Amino acid sequence: MPPVLTDALAIDAILDDTRVGVWQFDISTRQLSGSDMASAQLAGIGAHTLRSAWRRILRQEPDQPVFEIELPWTDGISRRWLMLRGRHDRALGQVRGMCVDMTRRVRAEQLVREQAMLLDTLARGTPPRECLRVLTEAIERLKPGLRSAFFVTPGDRQRPGYGSSCNVHPTITALLEHPGAAPRPTDLELPGGSEVATDTQWRTNWQAACGQHDLSACRPIAVPRQAHPERAWLLLFLSAPRTLTGWEQEVASFATRIAALVLDREDQQIALQQAADAVGSALHDTERERRRLKAFLDSSPDLAYVFNLEHRFTYANRALLRMWGKTEEEALGRNCLELGYPDWHAAMHSREIEQVIATRRPIRGDVPFEGPLGRRMYDYIFVPQLGLDGEVEAIIGTTRDVTERSEHEEERARNESLLRMLVDELQHRTRNIMSVVRAMASRTLATSRDMADFSSRFDARLDALARAQSLLSRLGELDRVQFDALLRAELSAHVDPALHGTQIVLEGPPEVALRSGTVQPLAMALHELATNAVKYGALRQQGGRLHVRWNLVDAEASDAASPRLRVDWQEHGVRDLPPDPSSIRGGGAGRELIERALPYQIGAKVDYGFADDGLRCSILLAVSEQAVALAS
Repeated sequence: MPPVLTDALAIDAILDDTRVGVWQFDISTRQLSGSDMASAQLAGIGAHTLRSAWRRILRQEPDQPVFEIELPWTDGISRRWLMLRGRHDRALGQVRGMCVDMTRRVRAEQLVREQAMLLDTLARGTPPRECLRVLTEAIERLKPGLRSAFFVTPGDRQRPGYGSSCNVHPTITALLEHPGAAPRPTDLELPGGSEVATDTQWRTNWQAACGQHDLSACRPIAVPRQAHPERAWLLLFLSAPRTLTGWEQEVASFATRIAALVLDREDQQIALQQAADAVGSALHDTERERRRLKAFLDSSPDLAYVFNLEHRFTYANRALLRMWGKTEEEALGRNCLELGYPDWHAAMHSREIEQVIATRRPIRGDVPFEGPLGRRMYDYIFVPQLGLDGEVEAIIGTTRDVTERSEHEEERARNESLLRMLVDELQHRTRNIMSVVRAMASRTLATSRDMADFSSRFDARLDALARAQSLLSRLGELDRVQFDALLRAELSAHVDPALHGTQIVLEGPPEVALRSGTVQPLAMALHELATNAVKYGALRQQGGRLHVRWNLVDAEASDAASPRLRVDWQEHGVRDLPPDPSSIRGGGAGRELIERALPYQIGAKVDYGFADDGLRCSILLAVSEQAVALAS
């Protein structure tokens, strides 16, 4: 007759169904009794581990009768975790409690920890192959004894195939490294199924290598990826053919999800490298086309040139320079009036340039010109060069000597058609480059003589910024850049002080601390002054002398709320100044930066001008409170 279903039997049935066992330990008789589930769970705990747990329970303080202990156990198939939770009743001499299977929670915590470690490894920029090797280490920790490897099949030349593992013999990963052709999943699986019709040589070697290391079974699991569904595989090696357990399947699913992230990252890195290579190739092609275009224009008898928006020449081909009787250094950066054109002629071209800018349409005309070649008649055309925003950024011109009307019209039409094609190409190439560098280089380009001058000056200004940033980056939180260090750094970048001896005189208090916000603008100003001194001023010639004096001016003397730093840059002994020195070096971006940017950016007062024997520049700016404290 079946037992009567009592409340106790019903409770035991519910607890067994939820994998929760209840037990009771009598201290005096040392007898342990419990439900079937509890008996089975406690039997799976090692004797030494269980004795240690009882001792911990019995030694608990009287005021802490409730306990909770987590122990490893086994159900005969896999390693699991058990929570002993209960109460020590000293009055009855009993310990009562329950066993709770904590395996799923512990495994979930393991997966979370391993995922965090693997994502951190990926975030540090670890190479994909190394990330996959670390992932096999995680599989070993999650399922001890389970050996694994990742196989990434070959792609294009930037995606070679490879194998990665931490616990599989190198002879096995070596077969995955150079498979010749990408193996099929059926080639990887051991023992092979009915789908394998014939063994290839690679599969024969694969079976032999796995058998040599007691790996009689291999289960390939595809890494789930939409773009490349069968490009990578997780290989699980077993000592005997069997079905994967539930935990092994869960570990495999976890590993393939992380591997998909790793391989996506690899694809992104390859795509970025390909994009960088394409950009580098495009820049190289652009520079080659620029040189080719310059060579073509220099070989043409026609005059070719480019105006900026200030009506100044930024390019002139060889024929135009020969007509002027000037070099590039003498001609570029000047307008028609400064190059000796008659007033009416220069004014006419200025009006035409403004018309091209306003209408964005070409303009054409004929004009006589008298130069070293005598009086000639020229036919010219001005064409707008449009930027990416549709605005005119330069005016490209070409002029032809039509004094002898017997020149063949067909040749003229052919040359003009070819020139238009080259102009269109120049517009296209220039737009592509200028869209990247316009914001930083527009003012430098506007005042440069040629591309070499632009490159030199642009690099020099970048170097000046880099030096200023280098000084700032080496400072502590409360430190400040000192003026004398900034000044010496800028001078040393242009000249060797040891070679100039007494030609350079620096006079002022040391360690005057600057405000961080003033360092970069002031560094650029000192760079412009030093560049001018080396190219045109006191440091260009024997007998020239540069005298830089600085001092702190109190508040009353400077009409300011706090003391300020006064810097006096004086050049002496410059013997070859023209009647109007500003026409050489006073009207460019350098002077504009000193006279306009310093007052606007840091509130400085600037006095910039020329004496009979050289440049004079005074700068009055606010300094750090630290400088005021040191001075006092």
